[in-house]
Amino acid sequence: MSKQNKASLTLNILIFVFTLFAMVTMMTGYEFMSGKKVLSSTSYAAFKYFTVDSNVFAGIVSLIYAIFLILLEKGKIKQIPQVLTLLNLASTAGVTLTMMVTIFFLAPQSRFGFLPLFLNSNLFMHLVTPLLCIINFILFEQGKISFAKTTLGTLPMILYALYYIPNILLHLEDGKPTLEYDWYGFMMGNAKAALIVVPLVLLITWAFALALWGLNKKAVKERI
Repeated sequence: MSKQNKASLTLNILIFVFTLFAMVTMMTGYEFMSGKKVLSSTSYAAFKYFTVDSNVFAGIVSLIYAIFLILLEKGKIKQIPQVLTLLNLASTAGVTLTMMVTIFFLAPQSRFGFLPLFLNSNLFMHLVTPLLCIINFILFEQGKISFAKTTLGTLPMILYALYYIPNILLHLEDGKPTLEYDWYGFMMGNAKAALIVVPLVLLITWAFALALWGLNKKAVKERI
């Protein structure tokens, strides 16, 4: 196995293991760091968070990718299927969005301060796993993606928006969103904000996908 594929295999396995560890600690309530719990849940309700969904998606994609790398090494396949490359882009764009929103939107507004959003399972979901995914995609993704297909990087966010926004609109109080259902605070108490927030977040997600795609192309070109 080439050094590049070995590095990719190692990172994909780490991403899967860290995701599994983060999910187990979150669901069981196990804490290996002391501090206030923020954006966390010990039941199936945890899946209401895009952070959890995007990380689980990334973990699953990484596990599948690791298996295909092993099959590639054994000569069972000739190349990584493009659909897996596209899934890798989508999952990486998803966790990149998670990390960036946490750092630049949620943490600055948190009444608990910056640190609680990076404790225990959130340390992996908001920081470590996204960084590993970004490094893995930029440096070691070998599949080719056309410019048009980079839009598929927004798919996880589109699917999440189809759940998040209707859930808010179906539980308005006096015509206004509540933090109970707008737990990320994107609507800022105004249901009409969805008309701006959704397109904006999708555009930002696509920008991340484009950045990942562009940096990967540059990295591949430099290796040739």
